[in-house]
Amino acid sequence: MGTLFLASEEEQDVYRGNVGTAAHIDVCTLFEEAERTESSENADNSSVQSSKFVLWLQIFIFTFFILGGQAVGTLLGRVYYEQGGKSRWIATFAQTAGFSILLPFICYPSTKNHNEQELIIHQPSIFVRASVYIFLGLFQVANSMSFTVGVQYLPASTYSLISGTQLAFNAITSFLLNGQKITAIILNSVVLLSFSSSVVIFQNETGDSGEISQKSLLIGFAVTTFGSLGYALQFSLTELAFQKVFKSSTLKEVLKMSFFIGFFVTIASLTGLFASGNWRDLEKEMGEYRTGKSSYVINLVCSAIAWQLYALGSFGLVLKASSLFSNVIINFGGSIVPIFAMVFLKDRITGLKVFSLLLGLWGYTSYIYQHYLDDLQAKTSVIIASDNQDDDF
Repeated sequence: MGTLFLASEEEQDVYRGNVGTAAHIDVCTLFEEAERTESSENADNSSVQSSKFVLWLQIFIFTFFILGGQAVGTLLGRVYYEQGGKSRWIATFAQTAGFSILLPFICYPSTKNHNEQELIIHQPSIFVRASVYIFLGLFQVANSMSFTVGVQYLPASTYSLISGTQLAFNAITSFLLNGQKITAIILNSVVLLSFSSSVVIFQNETGDSGEISQKSLLIGFAVTTFGSLGYALQFSLTELAFQKVFKSSTLKEVLKMSFFIGFFVTIASLTGLFASGNWRDLEKEMGEYRTGKSSYVINLVCSAIAWQLYALGSFGLVLKASSLFSNVIINFGGSIVPIFAMVFLKDRITGLKVFSLLLGLWGYTSYIYQHYLDDLQAKTSVIIASDNQDDDF
């Protein structure tokens, strides 16, 4: 009996030791899992922060391309006409002919990660790609020609008022086609930027005092309204193509879009140049250019590069942000061009131009503030979800 009693105590001690060891192992395992989870969460947070930094860096670069390209291209266009240039087809050609500078970047092979290789399998066919590029290119030509006809038939103030509505049209098309969220702050930004680009209606211009027939007004109003709506729709359709057709968010996709649309628009411009017979006057125009033939060529080449950077930036913002964001930057750029004109072309700055700039800054700041609120809300949601997981643990 004594032996049995001693054996029972030993068994109990062994049992207690096994239980204690198991409990110690379970606690250590839980701590290790918690540390791994925390380390994984920190790595994920670091990765998210790095991705956001890269995204905003890309947005900044594309914004710089738009503002810089728009300012330089507009000023060079002014210089072209002031120094004796007359051909609208040549000016239109210069706005898209810079697509060729993108060719080396498109042909340069890029390394692809596993996710990108999977996306390649689902890429659209060449026929689908070409159809999208041709459609958007021809659509852009139609919009440009609408604005060109509108300038000819309408007073400058009326033309500016109507063309300024394209941002409002873009807000509507973005809401319907791209699922753009329209908040009170975004609506405020759209109104301010639209008004800033149309503020010229309050400025007295000698060109607006002439008599214009009712037929000319109707034609000008119709084509300019069509151009504004078409321009807005083009941005939304471009974003839709990135989302639904190409299904890619790489920089090379932006380069391809800008290259091929520029290619087709350039072909259309050359067709118009030769069909109109203006090509016969090119040699005469170069000879009559006040600052010489070399300045004529340099102006067109620099214009082509500037407008290509502008196009690249606009497509880049459509892909990385939204079509409405891209349009907001373009409208803001229209407000700051007079400042560059004052510095480089010695234009007289007026109170209305300053007022337009201030409205543009206000509208741009409002739109960026909305993005800040969206980012803050996203961070708050992540923190709340993380706290809920910790509570469950």
